[in-house]
Amino acid sequence: MAKDTANARAWYGFDSGLWVTLPGEPMPDLDEIPDVYGEAGVFQSPGEAFYEVGWLSEDGPTQGRNRTVERFRGWQGNSIVRTAVTEDDHTFQIQALEDNWVVASLRYPDSVVTTTAGITRTVVQQQSGEDVRTGVLDLVDGGIWKRILIPNLVVDEMGDTSHTAGELTFYEMTLLAKVTSLSVDGVVRGVSLIEVTNNPAAIRPTPDPTP
Repeated sequence: MAKDTANARAWYGFDSGLWVTLPGEPMPDLDEIPDVYGEAGVFQSPGEAFYEVGWLSEDGPTQGRNRTVERFRGWQGNSIVRTAVTEDDHTFQIQALEDNWVVASLRYPDSVVTTTAGITRTVVQQQSGEDVRTGVLDLVDGGIWKRILIPNLVVDEMGDTSHTAGELTFYEMTLLAKVTSLSVDGVVRGVSLIEVTNNPAAIRPTPDPTP
């Protein structure tokens, strides 16, 4: 495959964004989630079950993959005879800029929220269990888009929130994609995420050169 500068991506289009469902809701049918843009070129949200986190910091989301590979050696020459992946975690680190109810629900799971006469009161209590949701991350670069479906998502880590004079407050958190059992080509597999894109460079040649 020849080099092609058109395949270099810069994901920061206006329609890029992160969407999550409410905790405890059933996982939506992932096959029913539409493409980022319809036939008329109009943006399509993932669905009514999803709520957008809002503006993210200029650094954008950071997608991580943390793998631990164990090496097993033989006696002869202390040679590596086998490797095994014992950990394989997919994460998404974000800095949310909006102080809205979606961000607050991610920061304060199991909190008790009441609103009376326009005044909202949030009672933050110790988290008692997992705050599992389904997530969608939209990435847009001109006419090219990628929609990453995260079947099971939890907040894994939270950064400190600085209220510094003259600086914008952001809410940093790391989201973990939990493995979910899904049917893939008729076989149940452990799935962390699903990437859907209209990028022509993602189309594998026929026959597929990969095993």
